[in-house]
Amino acid sequence: MANTKNFVDLQAGFYNALAQGLGYSPTDPFQLIQPSPPLTGGAEGDQLLWNYFNGLPPASLTQNTTISGGNQYLANYQAVMSALQAAPNNFKSTIGEACFNTYQTALQNGDVEPGPAAFRNWALYNGTCSAVAVSGASALAAAMLDPIFAAQINVLPFKPAGTESVTFVPGYKKMLALLKKAPGRSFSVAAGDWSTDVSKTWTGGSDSGFFGLWGGSSSESTLSEKFASSAVSLSASFAHVLPFNATPGDWYSSSALGLAYNSPNAAPWNPESPITWDKTFGPQGNMQRFAVNLLIADEMEVMVTSSASYSTLEQTEIKQNSSKGLWPFYSGSSGSSSSTSVSFDASGEMQVKITSGPNAPVVIGCNVLAASMYLGHEAAAAKVLARTFYPDR
Repeated sequence: MANTKNFVDLQAGFYNALAQGLGYSPTDPFQLIQPSPPLTGGAEGDQLLWNYFNGLPPASLTQNTTISGGNQYLANYQAVMSALQAAPNNFKSTIGEACFNTYQTALQNGDVEPGPAAFRNWALYNGTCSAVAVSGASALAAAMLDPIFAAQINVLPFKPAGTESVTFVPGYKKMLALLKKAPGRSFSVAAGDWSTDVSKTWTGGSDSGFFGLWGGSSSESTLSEKFASSAVSLSASFAHVLPFNATPGDWYSSSALGLAYNSPNAAPWNPESPITWDKTFGPQGNMQRFAVNLLIADEMEVMVTSSASYSTLEQTEIKQNSSKGLWPFYSGSSGSSSSTSVSFDASGEMQVKITSGPNAPVVIGCNVLAASMYLGHEAAAAKVLARTFYPDR
């Protein structure tokens, strides 16, 4: 236990304090999420919530969503489905290439839902496909018994290939109802009592991508280092903290992705595709980890005190940048839903207060599973599917 020497130490100390305050052991795969602006409800509430699940976690104790937002679950899943070969079927030959291409475009544009019945109803009124509406529906029903073919069809309506946004189940409304019933949590760390050893955590101590004193600032800036190396104390309370789980929506097939994961360098992977098992699930792959649930809090009150003496110029700079949010949650100020304020006493010592309201859920972290655990339960099913659909490969 000691004062922190730099921002790396301070971030490690906060990670340990938050994880312990939420009831996790040092080895649990908990990840701190920053920045943490309150989620708004209304029409965009679902999408804002689901975007957290759609982000694939890096191998870091901190996930900075503004930095690591490029690795997306849906986009990577879609790429994997394009790299797989479905079992032979006669759907395309039954309806012809022109109808097949028209159908694919209609799926991507959201003009028709996947599935045999929807195909039949759509094709009856489409000149290119009307003559094969019934026979095509029958062929499609048979083809979709193959989990790979079904997965490839079902994901077409979604971005980036299609027009629909990523979905998970349940959504914002259910989350908010559960959050209101969740228990509260609180913890505090006195100056000099920070535990900064993260060597035994699930990443072995690896942590990257975090900001400095305010959102977007460098953790190595002069002010950030001055803040981190001062005697910092912190207290935090949350009226409710909810471990919230959501599963992928209609775009996703656990059996198809499980089959892909459990078949390295073998069918159903297309050997000619540039997207390979190693590039997906290997040590440098883009689908190594998944967020299995989010830690969502409301009515938070966080108080941070720094004993450093900040000059008038430094105080002005900090106040001017406080609207970007201040460490540790960088939530900024958003009307009545959240507030970040900073004040200085006569000696220049700083106090930061961060609050959020009762209907302003804040995502503060997530629990992470490796692909081997997230998809490993599909292993037995994958073997059966492989024998059924790819007996000669």
